[in-house]
Amino acid sequence: MKPVCLVTGAGGRLGQDLCMALKDDYNLVAIYHKKVPNIPSQFQWKIEERANGLEKNTEFTRGSIYLVQADLSCRKDIKRIVEVALARFGQIDALINSAADIKFHGNLRDIFEADDYPQSQMHLNATVPMLIASAVYQYCWKHKAEKNIQWNRSVVNVSSVSGLYANEPIGQAYYGVSKAALNMLTLYQSLELAPYGVRVNAICPSRFTSKAATRRVTEAIIRLLSGDSTGSIITKIP
Repeated sequence: MKPVCLVTGAGGRLGQDLCMALKDDYNLVAIYHKKVPNIPSQFQWKIEERANGLEKNTEFTRGSIYLVQADLSCRKDIKRIVEVALARFGQIDALINSAADIKFHGNLRDIFEADDYPQSQMHLNATVPMLIASAVYQYCWKHKAEKNIQWNRSVVNVSSVSGLYANEPIGQAYYGVSKAALNMLTLYQSLELAPYGVRVNAICPSRFTSKAATRRVTEAIIRLLSGDSTGSIITKIP
């Protein structure tokens, strides 16, 4: 049986690249919000099954990516995606938190007159990855330390170089702070999950300016999934 990987942010460039790179070695549950990922999924199975008379061939559907639409700012949706993953595959072995609000919303001197974007960005970028990992832990990692070690179970949080230092342009303060918070939460999360045999790491890429740059980030994440490190914040990507 293949290990099962839950990937958030599947509609983005990195999320789609991750799914395509992992699909042969993992059973994937890929989470998207508004943009449907352009990757093999059950949305294509139905068309291909009808065309090839494979409506009842479960082996045909089992090997592809299973897409789930969700609003990760909603706790009920987080619960639902974990339940869907377990209902379909019976376990979750890896979690890649790639979903993020990457906008530079505004500068600090005008925040008094702004809406609630700082809170919503902080929630999605820093708190939501913790909530998803906690849900997976509660549902299927809590009492299974030996299996967690056996399956090399882990969490990879996709952070950013913006969370490492302040930089131009002005306007990205809350994005940077949310990613800095994610880095620190990753370290604490790694300490909390270590006794249960679950590894937790984060990676801090810069902008995905090209397919090649995106693939380097994907390859670095795959190395974290297959490796043995925990409590690492990867800031240099080969």
